[in-house]
Amino acid sequence: MQIEEFTLERIQSLYENLVEFNLSDSGVHPYSLKELLTPDQLLGLHEVELGYGWTNGGVELRDTIARLYKGRDRDNVMVTNGSAEANFILVMTLLEPGDELVLFVPNYLQIRGWAKALGVTVKEIVLREELGWLPDLDEVRAAVTSKTRMISLCNPNNPTGSLLPRQTMDALVDIAREHGVYLHADEIYKGSELDTEETVSFADLYEKAVVTAGLSKAMALPGLRLGWLTGPAKEIYGTWQRKDYTSITTGALSEHIANIVLQPAKRAEILARSRHLLRENRALLTSWIEAHNNLFSYLPPRAGGMAFVRYNRDINSSVLVDRVREQKSVMLVPGDVYGLDGYVRIGIGAQKHHLEAGLERLADFMRG
Repeated sequence: MQIEEFTLERIQSLYENLVEFNLSDSGVHPYSLKELLTPDQLLGLHEVELGYGWTNGGVELRDTIARLYKGRDRDNVMVTNGSAEANFILVMTLLEPGDELVLFVPNYLQIRGWAKALGVTVKEIVLREELGWLPDLDEVRAAVTSKTRMISLCNPNNPTGSLLPRQTMDALVDIAREHGVYLHADEIYKGSELDTEETVSFADLYEKAVVTAGLSKAMALPGLRLGWLTGPAKEIYGTWQRKDYTSITTGALSEHIANIVLQPAKRAEILARSRHLLRENRALLTSWIEAHNNLFSYLPPRAGGMAFVRYNRDINSSVLVDRVREQKSVMLVPGDVYGLDGYVRIGIGAQKHHLEAGLERLADFMRG
């Protein structure tokens, strides 16, 4: 099997731990266990048995996750090792060679790479800055054919931070329902909306929606490596068949902690912390861009832990990112890993002083 390099993950894996200021992350500064749990809950970790558990996720945890969605129960939930495994087994379950996948880009491109490797035809709907990084619905309608098996998108979007309006979500559901295709939504940033209430899940809007989500981004707990799929029971059972071939099960400690943090009050507390930090950092980034408006411009993100920033310099984005890393020890993500040169992705989920210092070094480089 031939599979394209997942360039985003490769460059982050190579360099993000070697720089002083890592602004390549798209999540929120993570908790420590001491910050996250009460003393009694910390003591309770001592009693957790480190066995295999349920291979599709513990019953209590799947019940907890199901309550995040309308009319769902444990049979609609598969617990995975991060949302990356959720995406992986989703593709393995729903797509076959010769199928067509309609994919919104820019996006986290794990699904594209794996689908292509399986012999799936990927048809891309390009989100454009002049449309607010939102899809042209006429382009979506034209892309869906009798061979289309699934429409896939990320909402809120990585890397732009755009957020689909409810009327757009409804229109996409109408398109999917008309053709009887699956609608996959990566909702890992759901809950990090900065100007509105938490957006509705596609799982609440469409009977053939399959949602991937987890604790890594808006929930600021990437080290737990805990994700999930929510969708129709038959298809979720199919993903269980595939998970038997991947990781078998998730970690006992991660599942135990996940069941604590996904209780309504605790989840609300965590998301409030995330939104507070992201709003402060978005304001900082906006002021910084205004002060350097001859060098940078952007549409402020409406959700998520990153911003997609256009730069005004005649240099390839990967070359730019390499030089900034080598000369200033600052890590960014180049836009051309998304197929959009001329942009960089800047993480805004870091601690404020970290972001501020990293941006100052970036400005020094661009002025040099």
